[in-house]
Amino acid sequence: MKEVILAASQRTSTGKGAARQSRMAGNIPGVVYGPELDPLPLELNEKDFRVAIKQASGFSSIIDLDINGKINKVIIRDIQRDPVTNEVIHIDFHAVSMNKPINLSIPVKIVGIPIGVKTEGGILETTMRELEISCLPADIPDQFELDVSELGIGDSIHVEDLEIPKVKILAEPQRTVVVVAAPTVIKEVETTEEVAEAAEGEEVAEGTAAEEKKEGESAKEESSKSEEKKK
Repeated sequence: MKEVILAASQRTSTGKGAARQSRMAGNIPGVVYGPELDPLPLELNEKDFRVAIKQASGFSSIIDLDINGKINKVIIRDIQRDPVTNEVIHIDFHAVSMNKPINLSIPVKIVGIPIGVKTEGGILETTMRELEISCLPADIPDQFELDVSELGIGDSIHVEDLEIPKVKILAEPQRTVVVVAAPTVIKEVETTEEVAEAAEGEEVAEGTAAEEKKEGESAKEESSKSEEKKK
């Protein structure tokens, strides 16, 4: 678990106008709250936040939020961004107690290349990018590394197969994390064969139609000759 230090100051004014002024001054408005802390509006320097977020491991890092000289252990609960510019416009921090478990999500990092991919041409499909867990703040892992090297075609790993020391996994046990699917080349071959069969069928149909047309023209020609003889 990484711990990151970030300075902030309490906001004396709230509302859209105050938040806009804060952003114009190069700051990001936010709020910190928790079970033992009343919601506290704050602001932090945008450049300082960028440096801190590069050091952190997403939302799973504990941040030492220095608010006017007082350190608060927090994690990032939500980051709001401008839909047009993608700039951060507001941050929600959640104050944590180091003695109480906390629920959060950590990233799943895939390690290795499955046997089914290397030797059988399979495709590794990842269905879970994050894993919801519960643990004490001091035991929060930066990420969960999942070794998939031994998986063959059709093999999969489910949540119930995972173990993380000092951590309770909250995701449903039956959920699939990764699976090695069969190669799509087989389907392409089948499709090619179907196309060839269809083309062959069309050629036969065209040949039959041509013969019927020729027979019809011959019959018409014979009928015309008969009429001329009668005359």
